[in-house]
Amino acid sequence: VNQQLQNRQGKHLQRRVSLLFQPVRQTGSMTAVAQARTFIDDFNAKYELAHEKFEDCFWGTKMALSGEYSAELLSETKKDMEDLLSDAETLAKAEQFMEETKDDEQTQKILKIIVRTCRCYTMPPEVKVVREETAKLESNLEMARNAMKLGYTLADGSFVEASSVALRNKLSTESEEAVRKASHEGLSSIGPFVLDNGFLEIVKQRNRLAKQLGFIDYYDYKVTGAEGFGKDKLFHMLDGLQEGTRPIMVQARQEFAHRYGEDALQPWNMPFKMKGSIVKQMDPYFPFSMAVERYVRSYAAMGITYSGATMNLDLLDRPKKYSNGFCHW
Repeated sequence: VNQQLQNRQGKHLQRRVSLLFQPVRQTGSMTAVAQARTFIDDFNAKYELAHEKFEDCFWGTKMALSGEYSAELLSETKKDMEDLLSDAETLAKAEQFMEETKDDEQTQKILKIIVRTCRCYTMPPEVKVVREETAKLESNLEMARNAMKLGYTLADGSFVEASSVALRNKLSTESEEAVRKASHEGLSSIGPFVLDNGFLEIVKQRNRLAKQLGFIDYYDYKVTGAEGFGKDKLFHMLDGLQEGTRPIMVQARQEFAHRYGEDALQPWNMPFKMKGSIVKQMDPYFPFSMAVERYVRSYAAMGITYSGATMNLDLLDRPKKYSNGFCHW
């Protein structure tokens, strides 16, 4: 079962700057804080409108819903949202209000979030053109991938249509090796498909964008925006992790092959040998009928509530639907 979750918080739809709705304590200049508050509320209202349009289109496109959803509209709504976040005047105003409200801690905290968010999207006009071209290529590839016919071929030559979710499940639970191998081949067909449908051009365009902004490549650009440091530092950290854990991995594979045979290391055999029987034994304890209740209870136990929210749940696997489980808000 492909669990797709979308949480829409009503008027509080994905506020990355969620603190904006909390009352501002006017401990600094009353005029400056009041003006900052007006700016914050105006920014938030515009962002909510732009983001909700994008999210509605994203959801309808990814879930293959009926209606006026398309790669073009998805690119357009994404561009509108990013244009708002990359507006130079908005960033300048936020920075100005930060200077004028230094003695108001809450206002400063909110404005810092706005400034950091806007800086992630700020780029010269010529680079924005590259970003918009890339977004269109990405949307076209996503639509093509959603429409891709996936499945596996049986020994008699018959083709069984199955999503990537179903194919991965086969690798873990199917007792017949030939079917597992066929499922693995079905999954492996995704790579050549995306290469034939523009993925390499997307990589080129992404790297072109990043280099124009002064980064090594697109990965360096994204890591820096998300983590605050570049890919060189990240790879240095990961190299240490890899070097420290590799001997354990090598030993585990040797023991695995000794226990189940060398063929157990094949990619279509390893998932089944590692957890196939356990998955079947656990299935009765995790029935699909309890999926929503367990979801809500799990988050409630972490102190996350959905009071007043509207949730769209699309839990069933079907053709042309985005097959990676995700929660978008």
